[in-house]
Amino acid sequence: MIPQWDDLFRALGATDYRAMHDVLAAAWRESYRLLLPGGILAVVIGDALRTDDGRFRLWPNHAETLAAAERLGFDPLPYILWKKPTNKPNAFLGSGFLPPNAYVTLDCEFVLLFRKGRLRRFPRHDPARAASRFAPAERDRWFSQIWEDVRGAPQRGPGGRTGAFPAAIPDRLVRMFSVVGDTVLDPFAGTGTTLWAAAALGRDAVGVEWAPPVLAALRADAARRGFG
Repeated sequence: MIPQWDDLFRALGATDYRAMHDVLAAAWRESYRLLLPGGILAVVIGDALRTDDGRFRLWPNHAETLAAAERLGFDPLPYILWKKPTNKPNAFLGSGFLPPNAYVTLDCEFVLLFRKGRLRRFPRHDPARAASRFAPAERDRWFSQIWEDVRGAPQRGPGGRTGAFPAAIPDRLVRMFSVVGDTVLDPFAGTGTTLWAAAALGRDAVGVEWAPPVLAALRADAARRGFG
């Protein structure tokens, strides 16, 4: 996908693009098994640009994820495009001002959304659902397909780049697609951004992390925050 994860995927037996998505599909499969009927899977994923056999190309991670999740039985829902602001003057790729060999800037990530089965149902006047209500302005902003108001997060951590996204992303998603008292699962816990957001919003949270240095840092951070 991106160079920073090459060693981790190789350790999991994935040595090429297809094998990498097989590893990811195993996580989506386990997510499907654990989700309650009507539960929502949200996947924040970006496409990648890499040179293969001397040819520069796009690797469409979002399309592979959509197809894999649908094969597992998830129903795809309208997705969100997170447009990350950039102030870089040299963000453009390729031949600059001369056609035809310039490339479109890759400045969006996808927030793919899937539901397991039919709509989740609640008792009438359910108190947990009522306690989870969001304001009209929040609804209008969050349920718009393009998010342009969320800046990226610092990318340094144990072992180098973390791939972390800003706390605003899981904060919104947890509030949009769960209610107080639910359990949020993050199969790629990383620095714990989703776990801490869920806990702050009155949800329980379970995280899985595959990279040993990141897991050690995550456990230390959890202890500092008072989590077991």
